[in-house]
Amino acid sequence: MSDLRAELDAWCQSYVAAFNKEDADAIAAHWTFPAVTTQKGRSFAFKSAEHFAKNTGLLLGFYRAQRVHRVERRIEDVLSLHRDAVSMTVADAMFTDDGTEIVHWQAAYVLQRIDGQWKAVMAVADGETDAWAAHGTPLGG
Repeated sequence: MSDLRAELDAWCQSYVAAFNKEDADAIAAHWTFPAVTTQKGRSFAFKSAEHFAKNTGLLLGFYRAQRVHRVERRIEDVLSLHRDAVSMTVADAMFTDDGTEIVHWQAAYVLQRIDGQWKAVMAVADGETDAWAAHGTPLGG
């Protein structure tokens, strides 16, 4: 399991690096399509990397408006579903340029190993939606 956790941590840090660079295409490259995310009791399906990157571009704009300078992520829990499929819970936090935490939350992902690389299939983003709402800046609103 330690090798698996190291692989998943590498995936997480690569994902966060793409967010910190505000690179929507690099973020989308961490996914396989079609993909699904949840938010506030609804599910959103993304049919392609381009569709996902377009939505992610909007999300990055929201983050800029909230003065997000840096994103951090750590793995909380991993559940092996199959030799090439896992469920993972992560803790995310966003910070201003002076290091002040803006918001934090937990999220869950289902990932599959495809051609030797981990790719997200699905994410539960309800924690992020709740965190931004509690901060007074509802996501998408």
